[in-house]
Amino acid sequence: MHIQHQGQWVFAIGLVVVLTSVLAGNFIQDELVSLGDQAFLAKHGATGWLTFLSFAFGFPLGMAVCATGMFMASEPAARKRLLFAITALFVALSAILVPGIAGRAPSPYFFGTGGYIILVLVLATLWFWGRHRASLPPEARLGADLQGAGYLCFAVVAWNLCGVGGMPSFALDPEKMLATGSRGFAIGQMKAIMAALVAGWILTAAGYRMSLKTSQ
Repeated sequence: MHIQHQGQWVFAIGLVVVLTSVLAGNFIQDELVSLGDQAFLAKHGATGWLTFLSFAFGFPLGMAVCATGMFMASEPAARKRLLFAITALFVALSAILVPGIAGRAPSPYFFGTGGYIILVLVLATLWFWGRHRASLPPEARLGADLQGAGYLCFAVVAWNLCGVGGMPSFALDPEKMLATGSRGFAIGQMKAIMAALVAGWILTAAGYRMSLKTSQ
């Protein structure tokens, strides 16, 4: 089978995994909300674990498979395909690996260090984006503009996530959230995050679509 067709089949498999995760979440969400994860798993045993794991980790795993499939469709070198697949799998399993390494206790140093790294990388991305845009012919710049606007949305999301988990929303410290009355502010921030994520992905997808059209 041609490598492009193989990549398309891998993408389709990833899509099935993603949809299965979404359906599993819809199936268990009411009971999971009322019981919590520990009571839900204790009640349903192995079946509950399977459904919960599909919901919790199926989406990132399926997206990693989809990304690997699209990479395969355009990359003939087997070593590069394998390296991308391993990287995608690591990212997909980060929800398991990172807490296992960094622990589940509150860590201002962990979040603070990550925040400063993100700040530097956002500024570097915008700098390189500007340099890249300047090197493009005029007809190709609209796609880059849309992608840059998408990156800006993701930067705003990162900033608001810091505020949700820490000061001023304190979502990771429910007792402090209740004591300070910041729940309403946290809900507002989460709605802003959702709006920025939707806008960011729309702009990014539209930007790549526009770049693809101008390159043909």
